Amino acid sequence: MVHTALTDELLRLSLPRLRSAFGPSAELRPWQEAPERDGVLLMAPHELSAGRRAEVLRSARWSWVHLTSAGADFIDLAEWPADTLLTRSWRCYAAPLAEYALHAVLTHEWRRGAPWQERDTRSAAAPDTPPVPAGSGTGGGAGLWGAEVTVAGWGAVGQRLATVLDALGARVTVLRRSPEPGSPFRQTSDLGRALDADHLVVALPLTAGTRHLFDRAALGRARPGLHLVNVSRAAIVDQDALTELCATGRLFATLDVTEPEPLPTRHPLRSLPTVRLSPHVAWRSRDSDAAFADDFATIWATLAASNASAAPDPSAAAGSSADPHSSDAPGISDASAPGVPVPAVPVPGAPVPGVPVPAVPAPGVPVPAVPVPAVPVPGASTPGVPMPAVPAPGVPVPAAPAPGVPASDAPALDAVIPGLVPPTSGRRARAAVRALLTPGRS
Repeated sequence: MVHTALTDELLRLSLPRLRSAFGPSAELRPWQEAPERDGVLLMAPHELSAGRRAEVLRSARWSWVHLTSAGADFIDLAEWPADTLLTRSWRCYAAPLAEYALHAVLTHEWRRGAPWQERDTRSAAAPDTPPVPAGSGTGGGAGLWGAEVTVAGWGAVGQRLATVLDALGARVTVLRRSPEPGSPFRQTSDLGRALDADHLVVALPLTAGTRHLFDRAALGRARPGLHLVNVSRAAIVDQDALTELCATGRLFATLDVTEPEPLPTRHPLRSLPTVRLSPHVAWRSRDSDAAFADDFATIWATLAASNASAAPDPSAAAGSSADPHSSDAPGISDASAPGVPVPAVPVPGAPVPGVPVPAVPAPGVPVPAVPVPAVPVPGASTPGVPMPAVPAPGVPVPAAPAPGVPASDAPALDAVIPGLVPPTSGRRARAAVRALLTPGRS
């Protein structure tokens, strides 16, 4: 049984996927019916007002809260109890976000006209002349081959996008806090180097360390003609400075996110010829509306599998809110998404060996005749970014041991939970999932 704070539409769309992953007896109940402690909450933070989000989160002492969003900036992590697991949908939007960014880059490259828009005015070739001499028109576009593209953020979005851009011949540079040995891509922690490019794609989470990462000073040092694509959060970029630089023609931008959303009717970004805007739809695709259920099922399966050999959790039994294994080491990750590889986990929809599925029928909810299979989205890991080190949403970071407390298993505990939002940990959540998987418990 899972308690939900979702819209009716998200409930309708996600139920077939959850039943495909957990079996037809999977039951979703409203958050108002949750037990006082140890419940599991599936919440769509972007569908709730700030006041309602606070009400939902205060309504019980949750063991685990999973967000349907790719980012965790809806949550005040400074006030979050460390023994309540917080996870996010870290990979399910990677494909559409990468596709949007690729489309934005290609559209900018061919903004003066695509080759097929040219009329073929060539005369019949003479026997001694080449049919396509050097210098023939290309529609006014340069294309991606040889273009310098910086990807800021090394999560699921950044990794997928970098792979595609590289395959098309672009020279890809990854902006991250620390390099990863053996990476096939150039890496930098220097903002100046990152901004010396033809295109910059922002695919970072919004944290204290990334807010206005691309500020007025940084943007002022960017290569003239840089095209900035933002598929993450508007506050990562100084929007006023970007507006001014785009107004002068020094920079170009494709923005799926703005501050505020939507922009005021007369905001200059709406009318600048150097700027393209979309209404925060980069994450949308045929398969995206309920894809968060796949990430949730993956994390559930990970917790369930690890519970089979997990030792009892003393803090869960004692009801303690202090958890020496909480991950509070510094790090920055992607929104949206993120290079520490995430360990292999069961694919949503596949049975977890030796783990029974709770058999509680959902009252009043019809079981779909044909279950919709859960489709995993490839790739997920942890992004790194150069700037101030802060706890990062969705990045498993080994915990520093608390004074006087042995923490020999802390890295093992945190590293196996995909989508983890530090500084939370999974110990009490594991106990809760173990209880849900015990016959007779719900």
